[in-house]
Amino acid sequence: MDEKHYDVEAVKTRLYEYREIAKEIDTQSERLERLKSKMYGVGAQAITDMPRAPSPVHDRISDLVQQKDELEKEIQEAIERQRSEREFLEGVIKHLRRSDERAVIRIRYFDCASWNDVVDLMFGDKPDLLEKEDGYLRRVYKLHGQALYSMAKYIEENDTDRSGTVG
Repeated sequence: MDEKHYDVEAVKTRLYEYREIAKEIDTQSERLERLKSKMYGVGAQAITDMPRAPSPVHDRISDLVQQKDELEKEIQEAIERQRSEREFLEGVIKHLRRSDERAVIRIRYFDCASWNDVVDLMFGDKPDLLEKEDGYLRRVYKLHGQALYSMAKYIEENDTDRSGTVG
């Protein structure tokens, strides 16, 4: 009897896209902070009763305010996409039978950790970690693969929203 194949690559892609949203939010937030610094660094305007031509400083401030508003809107939309996607992914992850599988997925994708960080977090208390680091890394990869397979299986068997994509 043939074993059914599940779309593991789709799950992996979705998890990577989730990570990319997190990186995008971080990058855009840093840009917003720099923009705010520019705005507050603009010299104070002297207010008088004398009529004057429009100031280039005023135009610059208007441009910065508009950029700030647009950037804040983009960040908020990305945060909402991330929240929605995390909710979906958590709903799938909670159905994984093994806590190690759940941990690998959460650490790698939700915490945006490197593979070595995943190994350290999961097996850092093992006295032989330094001598057998490659073995622990292979174990993490295996857990990751099993988790992806189980997630794909759960999604397909429960006809969970597969059409929703991040981005």
